[in-house]
Amino acid sequence: MSDKYGIDDKIRFLVLYLDAKLCAREIAKAIDRPEGTIEGWIKRTKNGEDIRIVKKRGGVKNPITEETENKIIQLLRENPQGSSLKKLAVRIGGISTTSIRRILSKKGFKYKGFDKGIIYTAEERVNRVEFCKRMLLDEGKVIYQTFFSDEMSIELNRVYQAKTWQLPTENIRMKKATEYVKLNCWGAISAQGATSLDIYEKSLNGSLYQELIKRHTAEMEKIFPDGEFYFLQDNHPAHQKSEDWVRKEQKLKLIVLPKRSPDLNIIENLWSALKGRVVSDSPTNEKEMRTSLLKNWELLTREDRLLPYFEGLHRRYMLCIVKEGHKFRY
Repeated sequence: MSDKYGIDDKIRFLVLYLDAKLCAREIAKAIDRPEGTIEGWIKRTKNGEDIRIVKKRGGVKNPITEETENKIIQLLRENPQGSSLKKLAVRIGGISTTSIRRILSKKGFKYKGFDKGIIYTAEERVNRVEFCKRMLLDEGKVIYQTFFSDEMSIELNRVYQAKTWQLPTENIRMKKATEYVKLNCWGAISAQGATSLDIYEKSLNGSLYQELIKRHTAEMEKIFPDGEFYFLQDNHPAHQKSEDWVRKEQKLKLIVLPKRSPDLNIIENLWSALKGRVVSDSPTNEKEMRTSLLKNWELLTREDRLLPYFEGLHRRYMLCIVKEGHKFRY
């Protein structure tokens, strides 16, 4: 099969289509070729075909060499974000996307999302390790004497799934929110019990944060009547501004979480569980969402429910130490 268009035309097309993102009409005008031809090249390229290769009838396909396989891996390593199967097929030439997928699978590669985890600085890693070592002193006694506090936000229009299992003859309509609602929550948990959940709508600042602490200090003192407990908070700006106030005015033994370390605050696990339960309740307005939040907080913060969280915290802190403060799975 002959091809009346030269390799130069096709290379110019690939540059304009893949890199410049031009449409068929713009490319046809730029390289002075029929628009129908360009549309055909676009279709073939989308299918993973290398248009630079002139198709031949019959014959045996060229075997994929080890050199080609290594080239695929090299291109993938050089630019992982710009190396779709189609782009790899075009850059290698003479190979289909199916073959590339098979080669990558054979080499042990899997198609998965990019790692979006935190990369800690050397100083941050040291601080994380030192924090964990302090929390594990005296067989981890501090862990069981600490209130872990934090805030959480939840939006009403983001608590629904888009699909559900239903019969072919059914057409179940999704419950829709009747209003837009965003609520903020504050709480603190310990192995011995938790504060009540505080729900508010305003953005958190220093004065509001101090008001939250005032409202719930008595609850913490009731759980630890001897006063032997600690209060942990993270590095939110409102928290940082209130550190001296927490220590001097509220007389709380303050522990500050290392920067960018939500994985070391056990209440994050409870927030996740709370959101999941609110999703299951499918509230449609603010009143229903508040009811769901308060009901499920009460259920999740029973002492028998809280203890497992804290029993696993020793292992989490040990992992952080072993990993020298780096990100870890728990």
